Amino acid sequence: MADIKVVAIVVGVALLSITILSLIISSAGRLNTDEIALHYNAITKHLGREVKSSGLVFGSPGMTLIIFPSVFTSMQWKDISCLNRDGVSISLDVTLQFQADPKYLHDVVVQFEDFDGYKKILHATGEAAIHDTCAHFNTTAFQSMRGYFQVKLLKEMKDTLSPFYTILRDLQVNNVRRPSDFEMAVKDKEAAKENIKIAENERPKFLTQARTEYQKALKQAQIIDERADTDSNIIRNQADAEAQAVRARYSTETDTYIELKRKMRLDVEALLTYMAIQTIGASKHDVYINLKSPAQIKYEL
Repeated sequence: MADIKVVAIVVGVALLSITILSLIISSAGRLNTDEIALHYNAITKHLGREVKSSGLVFGSPGMTLIIFPSVFTSMQWKDISCLNRDGVSISLDVTLQFQADPKYLHDVVVQFEDFDGYKKILHATGEAAIHDTCAHFNTTAFQSMRGYFQVKLLKEMKDTLSPFYTILRDLQVNNVRRPSDFEMAVKDKEAAKENIKIAENERPKFLTQARTEYQKALKQAQIIDERADTDSNIIRNQADAEAQAVRARYSTETDTYIELKRKMRLDVEALLTYMAIQTIGASKHDVYINLKSPAQIKYEL
């Protein structure tokens, strides 16, 4: 009988030890150095207000830990599309570092239950802030004012997420992409600007070349004109000299025949007969001709 009592006591002690150990295990937890948490008793439905940090954490039986990061965590919006002020769809990537304010961790858990629910609400609200900020910038501003866009978006994020007790920093905007048709139009426009710039830079050179060619043409025309004047003067002088020589020869012959006619007292018909005889006699070849006598002004053969 005594043995039975001893066994019962041993079993009772063992069960009590196991129960106590189970309660201790269930009421204890461990937090890493980058975690904070609040106690939550699933049995009593009580949420603690004291923020627990890294290390072993003990509480009442049925306690669980609602854990949040104690450091900044990245949240990303990949390939998000928004309409800018011009109505053009812009795609971009946004990365944001955020952290739940430990001072208001109790309020955060009451509203969002846990970190996953908290992050999901922040992501949806942040996406709305991105759309609102995009609407303030035109297409070219996304390229020329990238830094200001990031500052503006971070401010918009802070204003939008402030009701959720969120600490923000280090917002980055990357890989801004415009529609392919718009990009092609921009490239064509830039190429046209570059071609215009090249044409404007080359214009003085082409004008100089044109002026040089024009001056060469004027000089060549002047040379041709002067050569033509010289050639015409030469031809005119030669013609005048030949005409003068012909006039002088005929004038001399006329004077000779007048003097001959006077000295020999010939009339016109006799002079013509004399001239005909002289002409025939001066010929180097035999001349056979039947002339009527006396000589006439006109002969009919």
